[in-house]
Amino acid sequence: MVQRIYYRLWQFWQIVRARPLSPSAHSHIATLLNPVEQTLFARFSPADQAHSYRVMRLLEQHGHNEPPLLAAALLHDIGKTQVHLSWGDRVIVVIGVLAGRTIYTRWGEGEAHGWRKGVVVRVHHPHWGAQMAEAAGSHPLTVTLIRRHQEKLSPDAAATHENNLLRLLQWADDQN
Repeated sequence: MVQRIYYRLWQFWQIVRARPLSPSAHSHIATLLNPVEQTLFARFSPADQAHSYRVMRLLEQHGHNEPPLLAAALLHDIGKTQVHLSWGDRVIVVIGVLAGRTIYTRWGEGEAHGWRKGVVVRVHHPHWGAQMAEAAGSHPLTVTLIRRHQEKLSPDAAATHENNLLRLLQWADDQN
């Protein structure tokens, strides 16, 4: 529990100190995303761009250079741009996660408005993001990884190529 609180504080600090990405970072991103995907990426706040870029760079630094994986790392949270979230909405998400799976799942049902808006976005953004990526012409594997990026894989899940890439994406996302 204490570790999760420290992680949330670290995330908050990353948001507070976020600055626009450097021109070299944007050049790097342009080598990985098609022009329509780049337009999607531009919808992120500076903090969300920095998060996605850190996820992608961590994968690269560990030798994982498959283009659909790196594109998924950059766009995995794009569905969150469908609805503007305030600081209060983000706090409710953290409270919902800490409250437990049953409460969190119940809060995530319905439309993205009112006090539950942030939780609804958190629950549904993988599906929304996959739709956005597909419409942007993303590789089918990128779309699938975005759609599945919050899916809990059992330890005995098949070691398919897709599942292996999903585990890598989740690992890198969890570090950032």
